[in-house]
Amino acid sequence: MKDSLKLSSQDARKSVIDLLRSRNKKARFMTELYASLRRSNIEPEATDRALADLEAEGGVMIRDQFCADPHLTGVDLRVIALVESIAGEDAQMRAIRSIDEIWNRWLNEYLANHRCG
Repeated sequence: MKDSLKLSSQDARKSVIDLLRSRNKKARFMTELYASLRRSNIEPEATDRALADLEAEGGVMIRDQFCADPHLTGVDLRVIALVESIAGEDAQMRAIRSIDEIWNRWLNEYLANHRCG
């Protein structure tokens, strides 16, 4: 049983990295990442272990986001990005910019289309 859990965590780890690389190395919302991995039959527990390991090793950056809209209370707004250098670029700054880019795009679209009434 323990070996199958380890395999699932390794599968999740590889899948997280592959998934983040598959979108032109762009950040993703955590909910999107979990949904994609579930479709690949990777359990959330294995994903959580893989993410904790990757974050501790500095392989991914996960950032909590906040929107003061009461309709978003309890919504997981975390965004994840790979921390890897491309063409000598600072890896952490690249991850921060990638997270900011997806967050700002989503927030602008949300605020433009959402009406509290």
